[in-house]
Amino acid sequence: MRRTVLALIVLSAAFGSPPVVLAQEAEQLATVLHLNQSAERIVTRDLLRIELRVEEAGADPRAVQAAINRRMGAALDRAKQTQDVQVETGFYQVGEERPANRPASWRGSQSLVLKSKDADAALKLAGMLQSDGLVMSSLGYEVSPETLRSAQDDLTAAALDALGRRAESVAASLHLALLRYRDLRVGNAETEGRPMPRFATGATAAVPPPEAEPGEAVIRVNVEAELLLGPSRP
Repeated sequence: MRRTVLALIVLSAAFGSPPVVLAQEAEQLATVLHLNQSAERIVTRDLLRIELRVEEAGADPRAVQAAINRRMGAALDRAKQTQDVQVETGFYQVGEERPANRPASWRGSQSLVLKSKDADAALKLAGMLQSDGLVMSSLGYEVSPETLRSAQDDLTAAALDALGRRAESVAASLHLALLRYRDLRVGNAETEGRPMPRFATGATAAVPPPEAEPGEAVIRVNVEAELLLGPSRP
């Protein structure tokens, strides 16, 4: 038995280590390079988001809620008559207020959100709802999901290409070769933070449509990688 083991050891030494073992040893000795790269594109924001709210106050919480429900129902009926404007309701809240030296009262509100790529239609509708007594909470442009998706593949390819060139450049500066990618993380297309919305706190009998300019946004895709560098192969 001992002679068989010795024979195997001698044969391994004579013919060298198996390729798998050599590859593992080379990887253990490799230099690990961490890189991150991004690709960007500037686009015009193409989705207008408007949020308005119904507000009511009174001594009876049931009356406050009934008034909110009635006014929101009328606002929804009006909003749904406008084509190409997405309509949804938002946060609904009712709470009691107890000011010092004054009777307790109840105050409630519910929000209405409009989204559209047809800015003129959405702004005209917002003006009509303001004239009906709704209060503007916020108004601002965003980048639509469709625009993000359309840019994602191109930006991903650009970021990966730039990362590969950078890795080759770093390896050459170190007199090494790029062996392989050990880990790769590719992010989704994202935009910078939403611009600060504009707020309003009152409504009048007749309100002209609000004004809005879309501006530009940066769409960005980030990629991160771990790469292995080693001596150039002969």
